[in-house]
Amino acid sequence: MNKTKVIVDACCHIPNAHILGRAGKGKSACGVLIIDYRGNEHEFGKYLGEMTVPEAEFRGLIFALDQAVSITRFDIEVWMDSELVINWMTGKYRMKKEHIRPLFDEAKKNSQRFNGVEYFHHSRNTKLGMRADHISNEEYTRQQV
Repeated sequence: MNKTKVIVDACCHIPNAHILGRAGKGKSACGVLIIDYRGNEHEFGKYLGEMTVPEAEFRGLIFALDQAVSITRFDIEVWMDSELVINWMTGKYRMKKEHIRPLFDEAKKNSQRFNGVEYFHHSRNTKLGMRADHISNEEYTRQQV
């Protein structure tokens, strides 16, 4: 049986991000594309509010897991362009950021609702990654009107 694929992306628009000493928070949204084992596609977007990039990535992951559980409880593959989050979730990196730990713990807890979860990093310019990015940016834009 094929696994359900969960592709997650978060956008975080930080004003003046190029300026040294800038604020590290921005308005954020996430996009999720779920392709179930039958090939059916499901798209979800959510405005997340103002937060840091790692917070947005984790909140996007948590949202994606919440959406995926309504589609399957079997094995899933989670694909993200956030190498940092993937390495934290797979245990390659140890979680040392105390302000991120509650989000990490929630994502770990939510992943236990599935038979199995595998995490994969992908480039942001993959076809599916670009679709999840488009969903997140559409959700962000919808909230800015």
